[in-house]
Amino acid sequence: MTDPIPIDRFGGRRASDRVSHARLRELTTALQSIREQERAHIARELHDDPGQLLTALRLDLALLMREPGLPASTQRQVRSMDERLLAAITSLRRIATDLRPRALDEAGLYFALQAYRKEFAEKTGIRVEMFADEEELKLGDEAGTAIYRIVQEGLTNVARHAQASAVTLSLYRLNGSLLITIADNGIGIEDSDLAKPGSLGLLGMRERVWALGGEIVIGREDAGGTRIDITLPMHAP
Repeated sequence: MTDPIPIDRFGGRRASDRVSHARLRELTTALQSIREQERAHIARELHDDPGQLLTALRLDLALLMREPGLPASTQRQVRSMDERLLAAITSLRRIATDLRPRALDEAGLYFALQAYRKEFAEKTGIRVEMFADEEELKLGDEAGTAIYRIVQEGLTNVARHAQASAVTLSLYRLNGSLLITIADNGIGIEDSDLAKPGSLGLLGMRERVWALGGEIVIGREDAGGTRIDITLPMHAP
């Protein structure tokens, strides 16, 4: 990897500036935590209330279809209603998953990332190879959610800007830290790209990494493409 772009947390600021910056970062971290809590709450509400209601309506339609002597025109109408209900349920599940993947709560970070990797590849056509161990990704809820969002923002940035056809994602533990690498085969990032208005995804990644006490380095690969290396201190869950 050449031309790394290290992101220094303080950048030589004066002591008073560093204190102000640290307080601002604490506020950002708190707001991110509140946001995740709200997202999780809304996702549960969508699943438990309208989701279950729509599913019950589909069951009622299925029972109606079994009624003897149902006119053909009514059967067609019922089938059309069932198709619309199914589309509504699918849309509702997609929205709830975007807010808070249920796999994070039900299966853990490893399976949530696997599900997102598959969904991302299907939606964008970009092949994603993931190298990780389930045991190494058994983390607390806050850390697991933050890492999921970091990967999500990294892959979203690839889809929007990299013009890549493949991405390699690796997560593994080494000497008490979790090392995350996101590398694509796209056009590569320039120093000036970090200052563009469209680089908010990278900004969000940096804030999440720093909130976990980690470091992030963004660089350009020799063969082209962008590589993001993240080091996060980890503790036993």
